[in-house]
Amino acid sequence: MRNEDFIHIRLVEESKNLVEAGFFFPAFILVSQGIETLGAFLDKKPLAAKAQSKKRFNLAIQQLFSAEYKQLSNDNWLYKQLRCNISHMCSTGGFIILCTRVEKVGEHLGLVKGQRLFVIENLVEDFHKACFEVIDLLEKEKLKQKAMALSEISSYKA
Repeated sequence: MRNEDFIHIRLVEESKNLVEAGFFFPAFILVSQGIETLGAFLDKKPLAAKAQSKKRFNLAIQQLFSAEYKQLSNDNWLYKQLRCNISHMCSTGGFIILCTRVEKVGEHLGLVKGQRLFVIENLVEDFHKACFEVIDLLEKEKLKQKAMALSEISSYKA
């Protein structure tokens, strides 16, 4: 599978399907990890390079996301609060609120009672824009294809 197909199928389509099905927290998890994955396509190292998560996450934020996200990545705040809390604790921690547009808690990336608000639909849309930017770079051969070890999920029956 080509890198751009992986990004489209695994990152874009699956996050979209999760949101459409109302699985907001799993979509949040996929996006938080997917940002780092996009950074892995941007750097010059193999995808499996060790100890690159912070660098790759921040690289993706700096190159693919809006100024609001870049501002939140100062002092690695976004990496620590978004990526690390989700990855290591399966929690948003005490500094992030996750909501949907229907809940109308506040503005995406705004502050609500000292916590940063992430509106899942907005986050996923911003993530998709970043994904499509990487896909475009791959299709125009401005980024090189990287070797990937993939396994498909099958419906194996014993």
